[in-house]
Formats: sequence, structure tokens, C-alpha cells
Amino acid sequence: MPGHSAEAAFEVERCGGVPYYLPMKRNLVRWIPAILAPVLVAGTAIGFSVSASAAIDLPDKSASQILQLINTNPEIAFSGKVTKKAQLGLPPMNIIPDISQAMVDEAAKNMPKEMKDFLPQASAQGELALALEFAAGTHVANIYVDGTRKARLQVLDLVAERNFIRNGADLWFYDSSKQIVKHSVVNEADEKQAQRQALDFFNANSAQLAFDATSPAAVADYFLSQAGPQTTFSVGKDAKVAGRGVYQITATSRTAGSLVASVTVSVDAATGLPLAVVVTAVGQSNPAFEIAFDSITFAQPAAANFTFAVPAGAKLIEVPLPTQSDLAKYTGKKATAAQESQAKAEFEKLKAQGWAAVLEVAAAMVPAEITALKANKLYTELTTPVASGRIFSTALLNILFANDGRVFAGSVTTQKLLEAAAK
Repeated sequence: MPGHSAEAAFEVERCGGVPYYLPMKRNLVRWIPAILAPVLVAGTAIGFSVSASAAIDLPDKSASQILQLINTNPEIAFSGKVTKKAQLGLPPMNIIPDISQAMVDEAAKNMPKEMKDFLPQASAQGELALALEFAAGTHVANIYVDGTRKARLQVLDLVAERNFIRNGADLWFYDSSKQIVKHSVVNEADEKQAQRQALDFFNANSAQLAFDATSPAAVADYFLSQAGPQTTFSVGKDAKVAGRGVYQITATSRTAGSLVASVTVSVDAATGLPLAVVVTAVGQSNPAFEIAFDSITFAQPAAANFTFAVPAGAKLIEVPLPTQSDLAKYTGKKATAAQESQAKAEFEKLKAQGWAAVLEVAAAMVPAEITALKANKLYTELTTPVASGRIFSTALLNILFANDGRVFAGSVTTQKLLEAAAK
């Protein structure tokens, strides 16, 4: 969701208590759907259906002009409804986090023998199951945004809801099915300081860029020129999303070995807000991911949408956010010239690979939480053994957990990952 999300803040606890919170400039977020779509396909998406219509006739724009149109106003206000649909090819299995083996065993005691085959398999407990549940199937959500300091994502489950809220300095997460509330408080002084540091860094290094970063046209043209060798860009027919006229721009992969066939972004003609993204996988006729608003209004949402009070009977968990001194433990050490050179070389290698880029994480750098997944029942159920390890595979993302502890990931074929691991 735009702005600082409560979900990001509560990732602190999900990642074993290792705290982090990195504010992001709003205008950068606006460019993400069009520029970083090949990377984002490894995450999650919200689904829909674009309505092409001969009645929609917008002024013609080039691919560069559509990218320039994308909204960068940090104080934009809007609200709407979105629907997520993901068809990743995950195997049919139970990934509901609340079903334990004890619950299945108890149900088996009271069920006729002939019906025991209908019992669900007990799923792994914890955040892995929750993450998979979000990445698969269909979800409906309401979203409310009022500038950079007020935002709410309300995920509507079958008989419950989950809320991620930012209201000024307060970050809230509420799961009504579990009656759990998580709360964090943003240190606004630290947040502003981090924003100033990021801006100072950008200003100090902007002269080294190959384009004028203050010009949307220059940024768009440079991106198109750099992506051109691996990508074909095309402008689609004028269409409607959530009843609004949109421009459509499609990036089609030219890279052999990539799982991504194309990414289409629909941009609101009036406001420049990206209203939809469709990602198709190689060899699939239906989209693997679809993201869009079913309805949207640009009126300022009522303040009540961001107000949250802990419901009676709910368990409140306070999750401290990192301070500047906490972050300094991870970022305070200046990289050596050799480290900077290595990082630059790795970036250039990934850039050259384009859509077929493979990210390698050395065994010593793999977070303990990832290594611990191997003890999770879902790890065995969702991965396939290969000679060098085990592979988690979806229509748009493959991950190789090598026997030597390394991890390889990319929107590439299994063969590409195995080749990368063998080098």
C-alpha cells in the first residue's frame, strides 16, 4: 500500500525479532509499478479485469509519456476496493495457519472411517503459512490513503478481516479471527532524519547519474533506452479500470529463460495513479497475477477510517521500531573500496541479465529465519528435490535452496538456477 505500511513495520516480529524500518520516498513508490515490475512479480498482486472500450478515446501518448504521467504527488488522497487473484501453479494443499495436527487428530476421532480421506492435512504453523496464504488465490481488500501519514489496508476474509493502519506516528495491525493487535510507534524525528539523509545522499550523487533525475521525461527515456535490449514496450488500447479511462503500457520480455512473458500497467489518465497491473507467465494463457482497483474515489477519506481502538478481549502486542542507533549497528560501518566495487559488479551483472537475473545469497548471508524453514512441514511439501538441493517453484518465481547453504532466486527456469549454482 502507498506510504509507510503497518505491515512493513510488523515484519519486525515476523523476522525473528530483528528490527528494521526504512522509510521510502513516496515518489519512488509511484514509479515502482512501471519500472520495477519484473522484480515485483516475485511478491504479491491484486486482481481484476480491464475493460477495453471503443467509447474510450484518450489523447495519444507514447510509452515515455505514459511513464511520465505516473503520479508522484506525495499528498494524494484516495480510497477504493481491490481484488487479488493469483494463479501461480502452487500444488493444492491446506495452507490455513490455524489448523494444527492436534485439531486434525481430534476431528478424526469423531468422524466415520469412510470420511477420513476428506480431512485436511495439518498445515505448518506461523508466518510461512500466512505468507503463502496471501500469495495464493483471491483476496478482496479496501484501501484508504490520505497523504503520506495516513493509510489503511483492510483485507476482507470470509468471516473476518485483517487491518494494516498508519495514523500519524501509530502503526496498527489487527487480525479479527485471532483477536490479536500489534502496535508500533514511529519516532518521527528519526523518520525525518532518515528522509533528510536519503535526500542528502541523492543530491550529493545526482551529478553521477546518466540522466536528469529531476525530469520525469529524462528518467522515462533513460529507463526505456536501458531496458530496450531485453524488453519490447508497446502501448495498448485505451481502456477502463474501475470506471476510469486508463493508458496501458506493456513490457514484453526478450530474454530467454525468463518465466515472465509480459507485464501490463494501466495508468489513470486523469491522476496518473497506476490502477492495474497484469503479469503473464511463459506458457500460461491466463494471467499469473492481476492487480487493480474495482472501484476508486479521489475524495479525501474520512478520518474515522484511520482511527483504531483495541477491541475488547483482543490481545495487544507492542512491537518496538528500531531507533537511529539501532539502524547504525547495521549501516554505520562504511564499506571498503573493495566491498563497494564488488557490490557495483554484482549490480551490473544482474542488470545485464535483465528478466533472467538470478540473485545469489551466500550461505553466510542467508538469514537464520530462512534456514529454519527447512524444519517446517511446508518446506518439504512445497519444494522438489534436485541434485544440488531443493527447489520451490511457481509460475513466476523459482528458488533453489542449495545443499551447501546458498540460496538462488529469480523469475527464471529451474535449469537457469541449477546452472547458476554450478558456476
